[in-house]
Amino acid sequence: MTFAQESNLIAVVGMACRFSGVRDTDEYWNALVKGTTSLAPLTADELAARKVPRETLDDPQYVPVAGALDDVEMFDAAYFGISAAEAAAMDPQHRLFLQEAVHALEHAGWTGGKDRQVGVFCGTGENRYAAMLPSPHSGARTHRSMSDAPAALPLRVSYHLDLRGPSVFVSSLCSTSLTAVHLARRSLLAGECDIALAGAVSVQMPQHHGYRALDGSVMSPDGRLRPFDREARGTVPGSGVGIVVLKRLDDALREDDTVHAVIRGSALNNDGADRQSFAAPSVRGQRDVIIAALTDAGVDPATVGYVEAHGTGTPLGDPVELAALREAREQAGATTPCAIGAVKSSLGHLDTAAGMAGLIKAVLAVREGMVPATVGHDELNPLVDLGDSGLYISVTTHPWPHAEHPRRAAVTALGVGGTNAHMVLEQPPKASAGPTASEEPHIFPVSAHTPLSFDRLCSRLAETLVQKEHAPGGVARTLQEGRRHHKLRRAWVSSSLDVVSTVLNGKPDPAPADGLVLAIDLGEEKPYALDARLGERIPELRRALRHTDPVAFGTVVAAHTARGMLDALTALGVVPDAVAAMGAGEYLAFAHAGALPWDVALRCAERHGRALEASLPGGDLSLCERLLDDIERDLAACPPAPLTMEVRSVTSNTDFPSDRVPPAGHLPAMTRAAVTGEGNTVLPSGRPSLLDAAAGWEQWLRLVAHCWERGADVSWDRLRATGRRIPLPGYPFDEARHWAVPTPDATTAHAGTPGEVRATDSVGAPATGSRTDGARDVLAALGAIWQTVLGVPTVAPEDSFFDLGGHSLLASQIMTRIRERFEVRIPLGDLLDAETLSGMAELVQDELAALRVYATQTAPADEAMETVEL
Repeated sequence: MTFAQESNLIAVVGMACRFSGVRDTDEYWNALVKGTTSLAPLTADELAARKVPRETLDDPQYVPVAGALDDVEMFDAAYFGISAAEAAAMDPQHRLFLQEAVHALEHAGWTGGKDRQVGVFCGTGENRYAAMLPSPHSGARTHRSMSDAPAALPLRVSYHLDLRGPSVFVSSLCSTSLTAVHLARRSLLAGECDIALAGAVSVQMPQHHGYRALDGSVMSPDGRLRPFDREARGTVPGSGVGIVVLKRLDDALREDDTVHAVIRGSALNNDGADRQSFAAPSVRGQRDVIIAALTDAGVDPATVGYVEAHGTGTPLGDPVELAALREAREQAGATTPCAIGAVKSSLGHLDTAAGMAGLIKAVLAVREGMVPATVGHDELNPLVDLGDSGLYISVTTHPWPHAEHPRRAAVTALGVGGTNAHMVLEQPPKASAGPTASEEPHIFPVSAHTPLSFDRLCSRLAETLVQKEHAPGGVARTLQEGRRHHKLRRAWVSSSLDVVSTVLNGKPDPAPADGLVLAIDLGEEKPYALDARLGERIPELRRALRHTDPVAFGTVVAAHTARGMLDALTALGVVPDAVAAMGAGEYLAFAHAGALPWDVALRCAERHGRALEASLPGGDLSLCERLLDDIERDLAACPPAPLTMEVRSVTSNTDFPSDRVPPAGHLPAMTRAAVTGEGNTVLPSGRPSLLDAAAGWEQWLRLVAHCWERGADVSWDRLRATGRRIPLPGYPFDEARHWAVPTPDATTAHAGTPGEVRATDSVGAPATGSRTDGARDVLAALGAIWQTVLGVPTVAPEDSFFDLGGHSLLASQIMTRIRERFEVRIPLGDLLDAETLSGMAELVQDELAALRVYATQTAPADEAMETVEL
């Protein structure tokens, strides 16, 4: 093994799949170990429920078997910001792949992130769904052709998940998905991306209806798929989607990823003309790609103990594939036992996604140390001669035989047209011991897009934490860094997964979305416990804590510590909506909001505290007055700048909005009021105080958790939990049915005679009026256009176009319909800037008003006079 080969190792760090009868990799592995198959004939009731035509049922060549997916009509359009109308027109293959791409990244413990180049390499089957939809009007046809072209799939994923690496569509028919993985591997090794998603999706249409086994075709006439078997008569179609997440192995190990398997080598070629026909396979082409992949991997072929074959169960393809495997091993002199498996008899032939079913199966096999059985194989095809190659068909699930070398497997995918792909895998390296488990607390953040998804996610996480042994730090780190964070949020601080599981099982509600308000109270009248060790964990606090005496916690120490806490939060990316403060804390609040320099704020905060002390009974009132004068002079020499965030003065019960310059006299007046006892002295409840968080690590984490719950975009890598990224339950999408739904009746937006619109009080019930009747008519007609284009049942004037799934392509449709309906032209940019329904309606009203003025000014004199008289 050369150094170059060792440096070419690629880690499989995440996976996601939906195949017939299984919805994730855990369910898939359980089905493989049990040797189950989803290729069962549809019952009479199932056929009736799916409304299979009588002429189809009476066809003697009809076979009521399919490896179908459940719920392909379901999709969480709102999660991706896609409108209902667009989702209904969208290829369901794109929808499935989008959701599984999210699950794959989550399984890997990564969200992508703008600091990472994440590539997407994928393929899809033909878009047969488009033929089921009504013919769109001309305004929608361009949009549909652009968004639903097969090559748009990786572009969709990159756009909706904000991934910045190469985005490449792959198509080599049945070898598409393994070809995509090969290209993703090459891109990683070339340094074009840091993480790569690779996979494919294929959905047969119509779903659940079976197929016709025409004479001379490769389809099984009896609905059974028997890989390499004497009775093999053909293949059976199936549907599915599979995705793997890849990283360079060195990066994966350094960044504490869970590695499921290692890709040691891969190869790709084509049979060329060395075959009987375009669709026929070639022994030489397949043999050569196997040898090339083994050479690329730099391993002895005798150490490969399992091959996941293409295994279509066809009389022609199976013997050619096994002959190629035998010749490759013979050339290398390999005679050690090597099991052969083929998963198509369990799921069906997944067409473009076939290689993903085989690859994920092989990854799980080398990871778990088990060789799954091949369903449907009883007796070897007599046309196959395995000789002394050591090859045998795995007919039972059994432990991987012990060997001195790592477990190694290979995967083959063969495409009609001759593109062959072969890949060599190895078991994952032994995981390092990792950090020693401790009683240290961690933040466990959970978020979702909708209440239903939030509730389901809490339940799934609670169940997983009870069933599986995980380190608290690994769970916390995965939830922090490996999940996209949505608007509904809750976070808990604990050192115990049992505690977290109990809380999650209690069906917690998300935190109130009332914005993040930080509270600054320097505690002139109450002592604070201070943990000076915070400086060891929070670098931004070190400078402040150098001045700290944990026993004597006066205003100076409090001010420096509060500033350090604010700096630490800023370093974490926390930007509050507002800062609430009282007394000396107000100086720090204005400094944090950019209105004062920090040195001035700290001096004035110190003087404020000393002035309060001097004003107490027995104090030096003349000193108090001098301190107040010093504050005024210092502030007068430094006029305030505009605020970058809202500041709420608790002392004077006054709010100062962002982007405004606060009154120059406010702070001196606030201090005088505090000295005379006229101001408020109690912070509003429910707002954590900065200095309360200075009492220790757990209190600090609770402050950060509070900030995140209320919308802060925390840079978790700066607050890293000690643990390895681990697979946790994927996001439970809140799906709705989007399936061949006709667009709403477009006549709503065009009803009536020319010059007439249908208006409503709430963009609902119609009322008639002329085009010039006013805002109600324009709003109603435009609302009907929105309903049609966005596919939503109702709209309100304040609704946001973008929140309903709108984007520039849909806005162009609205622009076209406005021009057709109102005979005015609104620039696309203006429509997008308006955003809301009422905002767009105002643009239309303004243009209509301008047209009326123009018509009046350009009319003949007598017509103009008549208009004036009216």
